[in-house]
Amino acid sequence: MKNKLQQIICCYIIFYALYSVSTRFVPTTVLWEGPAADILYKSIVIGGGILSLFCLYILRNSRRPDAQTILLGVFILVLGISSLLNYKYELAGNILGLVTFASQLILFYFLPKIMKEDRLMRCLRFTAFFTSFFWNIACAASLWQYIKNIHYTILNPEGHRIRQGIVDGRLFGLFSDPNFAAFTSLILILLLLFTIRKTSFFPLKVYCWASIVINTCYIIMSNSRTIFIAAAGTILFTVVLITYRQHLSRGETGMGRFFIQSAKRGLAALAAMIAVYSLIFFPLRQIGQMMEPERAVNDMVREDVDTDNITNNRSTIWKNYLSLYKEKPLFGFSVRSALPYVTDKYPDSYLAETQYVTHNGYLSLLVETGAAGFCVMGAFFLLVFLQSLKKLRQKDTVSENYLFFASLTVSILIFLMCFHDVFFTVNIETMLLYTAVGYLHCTNKGSLAGQSA
Repeated sequence: MKNKLQQIICCYIIFYALYSVSTRFVPTTVLWEGPAADILYKSIVIGGGILSLFCLYILRNSRRPDAQTILLGVFILVLGISSLLNYKYELAGNILGLVTFASQLILFYFLPKIMKEDRLMRCLRFTAFFTSFFWNIACAASLWQYIKNIHYTILNPEGHRIRQGIVDGRLFGLFSDPNFAAFTSLILILLLLFTIRKTSFFPLKVYCWASIVINTCYIIMSNSRTIFIAAAGTILFTVVLITYRQHLSRGETGMGRFFIQSAKRGLAALAAMIAVYSLIFFPLRQIGQMMEPERAVNDMVREDVDTDNITNNRSTIWKNYLSLYKEKPLFGFSVRSALPYVTDKYPDSYLAETQYVTHNGYLSLLVETGAAGFCVMGAFFLLVFLQSLKKLRQKDTVSENYLFFASLTVSILIFLMCFHDVFFTVNIETMLLYTAVGYLHCTNKGSLAGQSA
């Protein structure tokens, strides 16, 4: 039964990832808008819920829960209390958000406990292959729109205007949001690099490198400052982590040489990033100019930001949500009640008129679960961080898989600084974050599947 369940979970993960990225691609979003979208979303949640129950059944005889597991249980309780306290606004949506969070957390966070490490890695490589195949086509089509200077707006089934092609100095392409699209490309690049490292099948390596080039081109032409920061942060973190691992393996005790090597390699990595950016951005812009000479010379200059609005309205959004948070500071507004509440109570306010989400995952956590939920989740991540730090300081104990999941976690946590909807929704980032943190925790505790704690 356990082997069959692992196969089903692997298929579910691939389907989950494909569904997630398809919601960011406008043609597929329009294709199954309405009842079809609702059915697909709820199928994901229900399927995850059923699989999470099987996971709990398999783990029923495990030793008593550790501190992290207790904290996650307390967080689910806090989220449940928040949902009940906000029953007047989107109760059904809040309950669905609670179920979505709980089922995904149980399934993905505890996955490393029930699925052996080699199978888990193989499952993620399959996920990278199938997801990138779909995403490569979307990125290539979007890059072609840039070269041909295609730009237009369409109405989605809800009547909202969706920008497509090259607009406001950014390559939306065929995606609904260039920031989410670029970050999808970034995490796929991480998965593909890991696949290259683990496979000896040459055609697959060629495919992975070609996919990395396509996705890198889209990231650069998306002109997303957030993703540039996330990419730089991930690369610098990985460089420092690898340098520290080598420092320990050589038996060195002084930290001076480690800091010097980290600084040198970090600067070299940033220089390489700038070089790659230049080698892709300027030739693509020149090709675009040759294909469509009438296009504007400054077509890749951001028009939505300036010296008076350097954060693209995010600072205003954050200030308004912090003011709103003060009305329910302990348990917050739950998953989907904040905007309905402010629209009802303050119809002329900035948030009611714009209907903007928080654009910050940590602020979302604070507003939706209050100080109680924010502190509990903060304590959870703090414990994982401290245990990982202790693990990293041990000589010859960190595997490549551990480095990969640590870098993946850091990348997503950086991304959360400017974007929302990771903790409580169906996103590929959600699945990878919970799985990565679960793997780090299990490795720290020696409780991976097949290990004895």
